[in-house]
Amino acid sequence: MKDKLMNRFSAGLFGFTRRKEYLDKKENTVIPVVARVAISLVMFKLTAKFVDATNGGMRMAHHALTTYTRYAYYSLTDKKGRPSGKSGIRSSELYQPRYSLDHACPEDFVLSQWSDNPVPYAIYRTIVAFYFTIMVFYTAFGGNLGWKIFIMLTYWSFYILTFCQILRAVNVWQYIALKKEKKDIHVELRNSPRIKLQWLLHNITSGTAQIVTILFWTIAYDGSGYTVINLNSHGVNAVFVLVDTLVTRTPIRLLHCIYASAFGCVYSLFTFIYFLAGGTSHLGHSYIYKPLNYGVSPGTAAAYIVVIAALVAPLLHSMVFFLYRFRVFIHRFLRTMDRRHSMTK
Repeated sequence: MKDKLMNRFSAGLFGFTRRKEYLDKKENTVIPVVARVAISLVMFKLTAKFVDATNGGMRMAHHALTTYTRYAYYSLTDKKGRPSGKSGIRSSELYQPRYSLDHACPEDFVLSQWSDNPVPYAIYRTIVAFYFTIMVFYTAFGGNLGWKIFIMLTYWSFYILTFCQILRAVNVWQYIALKKEKKDIHVELRNSPRIKLQWLLHNITSGTAQIVTILFWTIAYDGSGYTVINLNSHGVNAVFVLVDTLVTRTPIRLLHCIYASAFGCVYSLFTFIYFLAGGTSHLGHSYIYKPLNYGVSPGTAAAYIVVIAALVAPLLHSMVFFLYRFRVFIHRFLRTMDRRHSMTK
């Protein structure tokens, strides 16, 4: 009897112990399950937010792509919206290809984007022209290149940039004189040779200034230190072109990249003829720039020329074009806000 009671007690105690172990195990199992469910919910929410953000990003990318395509289309085809009859419906009319230097509004070349008053802009253009003219003489007489300064791409670009600034200042002052004489600006300046030449030089320098700066600091710079001439010819010029794009009203067309590319091809042809004629650099080398060593690696030199003329120049011109579109966008936005503010008064 005693043994029976002991066996039952032991069995009950063992059962209680097993029951307790089962409950503890179940409790320990429930906690990880709850944690996993919570983590799954958090991951689901994060995934949903990521998908939503991705969709938003895709919408923004699509909008940016369509905006770029529209700007590129209008720039390439020169289609302009014009009123059609009294309905106010705007139609697109096809004009000359966009590589042309013809432009309907001469004021765009002699005024600032931010003001119709030509006097402050004329003063700005005069100061810029004076500065670059002074730097031309400083680089010519303060450097150690001698006459071989004329074989360097840097100074081809810099002298064209300087002449462009002088011409722009002259054109602005002529515009002011014509306004005082009350002459028809469109008759006097529209598609005039000086305006076309100004636009041509502007298109060349807006790309070559960036190319010269990039090539100098990545390829040609020999670590000799920073000088006034180096910084001015391979830094100030590039920064000025970008800043001036935001100041002036001069339009930029995508297809005008052909002028910078053509300029690069002309300079490359000059370096090849100079090499055939036995010309040397200011250091006595048979090449002006190391990548254009036609005697040792003509294939590499040709590849450099093709890449710069066909890829780098159009790419940098596109950057200036988008800066121009940004300038126009900000100007239109500010004008719209100003009109709305005037209407609420």
